[in-house]
Amino acid sequence: MKALTHSKIILTILILGLAILPVILSDAPWPVQARDYLFGNAKADTGADNTVSAIYLGYRAMDTLGETLVLLVSITGTMSILINLGRHKMDEEAVKFSLEPEKLPRHSLRTNLIEVVASKLGPIVLLFGFYVMLYGHISPGGGFQGGVIVASGIVFLALGTELKTKLTNTIVLSRIESLSFLFLMLASISGVFFESGFFGNPVKTMQNLSPNFIILLNIIIGMKVGTSIAVMCIAMMGGSHDH
Repeated sequence: MKALTHSKIILTILILGLAILPVILSDAPWPVQARDYLFGNAKADTGADNTVSAIYLGYRAMDTLGETLVLLVSITGTMSILINLGRHKMDEEAVKFSLEPEKLPRHSLRTNLIEVVASKLGPIVLLFGFYVMLYGHISPGGGFQGGVIVASGIVFLALGTELKTKLTNTIVLSRIESLSFLFLMLASISGVFFESGFFGNPVKTMQNLSPNFIILLNIIIGMKVGTSIAVMCIAMMGGSHDH
């Protein structure tokens, strides 16, 4: 077993070395023209002050949509595995996973300290997550980062109390996730009707593009990412191993 583990580690290092080595040894110049163009024109082209947000929600919005689809598929696959595990008994040990909050058992590792700390941190983490989403167009952050933070806040709330609310109800979270993806698709085609193209920014103020569309995309992506991860984490927290 140890030999197999060591082999995997060595193979991983070799693959990473082969991937990084050409970049290190290459004498090709960095694409400074693309860099200079993005720094000089990102705000005018997309409406976002943050160049990173301008890239992944403007110039490479199709990649962002693909990443969202990858997350959707991975979460769907993970949840399918968890639900199927709950339907079968392995030996004498039952592993139960449920999307229904009232059927989630109390985890044996939950302590009063965890409940107190998690219940106090949950709202603060949620607030910070929404801040990262809303200000991702002018500062570091955005939908993906804010969504992960929001998911952490929801998990804290789920850990902090056994009282199930809409914020920790996986059925409600699943519906929000589905609606978020639907709104993302609608937002992506909205630019077509305003001659801005697919995923184009259709909102303008005078002669300049408005950052409001970027903010909207960040919120939608953040809600999609946050609810997806939160549903999976809460479902995994519902697993119990009865010895």
